[in-house]
Amino acid sequence: MKLSKTALLSALAASSVLVSTAQADDHQLGQAPGFYRMNVGDFVVTALNDGTSDMPAHRLLHWDEDKIREAMAEHFMESPVEGSINGFLVDTGEYQILIDTGMGAGVSPALGKLTTHLAAAGYSVDDIDAVYITHFHGDHVSGLVNDGKRSFPNATVYVHERDATAESAAAKYAPYQAADKFKTFADGEQIHDGIKINPTSGHTPGHSVYHVESGGQTMVVWGDTLHVAGVQFAHPEVTIQYDSDPAAARAQRLALFKTIAENEYWVAGAHIAFPGIGRMKADGDGYRWVPANYTTRVEAAQ
Repeated sequence: MKLSKTALLSALAASSVLVSTAQADDHQLGQAPGFYRMNVGDFVVTALNDGTSDMPAHRLLHWDEDKIREAMAEHFMESPVEGSINGFLVDTGEYQILIDTGMGAGVSPALGKLTTHLAAAGYSVDDIDAVYITHFHGDHVSGLVNDGKRSFPNATVYVHERDATAESAAAKYAPYQAADKFKTFADGEQIHDGIKINPTSGHTPGHSVYHVESGGQTMVVWGDTLHVAGVQFAHPEVTIQYDSDPAAARAQRLALFKTIAENEYWVAGAHIAFPGIGRMKADGDGYRWVPANYTTRVEAAQ
């Protein structure tokens, strides 16, 4: 599905309906639909917010608590910090490839919004041809299913073979496996043109980062390479309790950050404040996050 005028009009109409509904619902406060799109070469990448959730960074990060709070205060933040959960749709013009699916419905009213925002952006769940999973944790795979059924009925799910047998994700994978729509990949494999798989084991054994490449531009879409932007950009050596192998996760982050900054690649981060898209600049022993400049100039995927 190419991003057509019809799709854009549908997105605007959906946005109007959602905003009007929010205003009519006893004047409940809310935000506009959480999607943001931009071009990467000839591709259209759409950030999709699944919602936000509080994270007790001061207890989870492997660092002195006072230093954590001091680093976050520099960004006018405190712990627990409200963190975004983002997925990213890559429209190549031929394929619609979703990277991660969010937490899904039923966990919290503040979460499970990814498919609603997908529709607001002008796409249907039926349009999704493939779902790439960065790793098996719940806030990345739970949106695969809704009431035990496939949320994306036409999509094939791709997971690194080292994350494919995780017990915690088995129920999310099962409906796709039953439909022969679940496939694994190994180090060094590529599935679709324009998306290179970069295995980055450490956070989980099969954690994978995806390099979206088109027209001489690159966007690195990562899952849990980073959790707390207010700390880990400036102090990338800091790990978190969720890492299955903290030393390996640290090494992967340091190497990836260096590559991204040196090459001025775009970044799309699952847990960076929505839309989670920007670039990185080396700054002392760490890095500085430079959010993408807002744009309304988006061309349809070729």
